[in-house]
Amino acid sequence: MSVSIFPPIAGRRVRRFLWAVAASFWLIGVAPAYAQFGGTCGCPVIVNDPQMYSRQGEQVQQESLTAQLLQQNTTGGGAGAWQSDQPFLNTLATAMSQGGGICYASGNAVQQFNADFPGMTPPPVNAAARARQLTAVTLGTLVGALAVGQQQAAHFNFENGQFSALEAKNQNAQGALQAIQVTNEILLAQAQQLQMMRQLLITLINAESVYHGDRLNAEAQAAAQSGEFLSSGGTTGP
Repeated sequence: MSVSIFPPIAGRRVRRFLWAVAASFWLIGVAPAYAQFGGTCGCPVIVNDPQMYSRQGEQVQQESLTAQLLQQNTTGGGAGAWQSDQPFLNTLATAMSQGGGICYASGNAVQQFNADFPGMTPPPVNAAARARQLTAVTLGTLVGALAVGQQQAAHFNFENGQFSALEAKNQNAQGALQAIQVTNEILLAQAQQLQMMRQLLITLINAESVYHGDRLNAEAQAAAQSGEFLSSGGTTGP
């Protein structure tokens, strides 16, 4: 048999009051935290528990923070700073060919090299004119390589602008997704720098090949001419 902590009439009034308070909490959208104790007629007596309120508040804050983190982690907008340098690479190839030399971007560059520098063959009848032509080709190639280097140096300002844009995106990244996208943009910029270095290396190979090809070709033709002279008995005519 349970013993009420309130007189029968007062107990009913207290219980009605407490139930009204509980109902008001539900109406404003907050579930009350309470503990239950035995009462008369098997009805519980509801007592507020401040510690349970605190735990509920912490849970709500944690859920709000989790929702904010999820929203930040899925927020995009860190991409778009990188741009292809293919038009600039095409401009460099054009600069290389404008000097009248042999250009790596030409479809017949190898055929032209073999035709201009055949190696150990007797010099043509018009040797002087041929020598002037090969000198012009060699100088034109070297001038083209210099033009490529000049344009690459002038491109630094544009590249610095790209780097500044990436740095701004890095500083203002909101959440994980934007940070990942900015990192990908930086990796693309690094790959682009490697591509520019490859273009300079190709230009250097182009210039060195033509320069050394001209020198070796001249030496080979001089040796061929000397061999022909000696094989004819050291005479230049009949």
